[in-house]
Amino acid sequence: MKYIPLVWAAIMRKPARAVLTLLSVMVAFTLFGMMIGMNATFAGIEEAARADRIFVNPRFNNPLPIAEGRQIAAVPGVQEVATIGFIGGYHQDKKNNVFVMMVDDKTRKVRADWPLAPADWDLIARNRTGLVVSKLQAMKWNLKPGSSFVITAPAIAKADGTRSWTFNVLSVTDDMPVYGEGYMLGNLDYFDKSRPLADQGQIGWFEVLAKDPERAPGLAQQIDKSFANSAAPLQSITEKAAFQSNGSGLDIAAVTRDIALAGLFMILFLTANGIAQSVRERFAEFATLKTIGFSDRTILTLVVLEAALPCGVGAVLGVGVAGILGKVLPRFIPPGFGLPMPTMTVMVFVWAAISAAAVALLSVALPAMRLAKMDIATALSGRK
Repeated sequence: MKYIPLVWAAIMRKPARAVLTLLSVMVAFTLFGMMIGMNATFAGIEEAARADRIFVNPRFNNPLPIAEGRQIAAVPGVQEVATIGFIGGYHQDKKNNVFVMMVDDKTRKVRADWPLAPADWDLIARNRTGLVVSKLQAMKWNLKPGSSFVITAPAIAKADGTRSWTFNVLSVTDDMPVYGEGYMLGNLDYFDKSRPLADQGQIGWFEVLAKDPERAPGLAQQIDKSFANSAAPLQSITEKAAFQSNGSGLDIAAVTRDIALAGLFMILFLTANGIAQSVRERFAEFATLKTIGFSDRTILTLVVLEAALPCGVGAVLGVGVAGILGKVLPRFIPPGFGLPMPTMTVMVFVWAAISAAAVALLSVALPAMRLAKMDIATALSGRK
């Protein structure tokens, strides 16, 4: 602690440089915190993904007939089949994209792990024009139970020719990491019967609950084979596989790690350059310190502290900003973007602390070698 005044004086020797370096480190650690937090979010989603749940989608992006759900239910190994439609449109302004999942009553069994109480599922089943919304969606649109919510769906007409869908908010529920901006759930039967006769009986996708989780991948293949020659072929995948990086073809964890490493290299470059320049400017001062009895170890400690202070403070501020952004970004990202938000776990802060320490030590490596080889007489004469 007795060296802190010396370290502070060294840092504030060039206040503008000190402030700019701190801000740069903070921004880089904000990026680092966001990416490591995002990695933690995806890891949590993948861990929570169920092996016994299967997503059954249209192979060619065409609507699926509801009747296929009954046929899927007859496939050996299927425990339950949920039928899901959707309304995609906007609220008030075309920029305000909205996506509502319209679910049948079997969804409560297939999605039993969702944060909806039985009473919430009952509300959806009993109220044809009702909506159950998550907290993020309620906050985004300023909704509460009893609120009216109007969606304009240009691609989905009603039987009377209009494209305006009016709903009443029934309940506000907790959010889930997989839905980064929240979710809305409505009544599938209302959605189906409100459309023109030619469009009725067509939905978006099915969700299947397998009796045996270990046989779910094989069951997904069996479902696809059963409808391979139908007018609406299917493409099925287990939830576990869907959320695994190799299942999507993109290693999300590797991408977030690479971006985080890029942020660390940025910090290392800025800090190392600043420390090297500071040491060059104060070579004579270090020689004077050695002359009056400061050991090489003590001088090295001063230089390490000079690098560690902006790195440590920048790490704390940067990760703190990342945590705040993770909470407020859902209010500002475009609706329908669907990107999960970073999770600020304890390990995010641990990795930030380790990285800050590593950057500080690496930043002083070359200046420390130069100081160790310093000739005191040459340094005091002003020659470097």
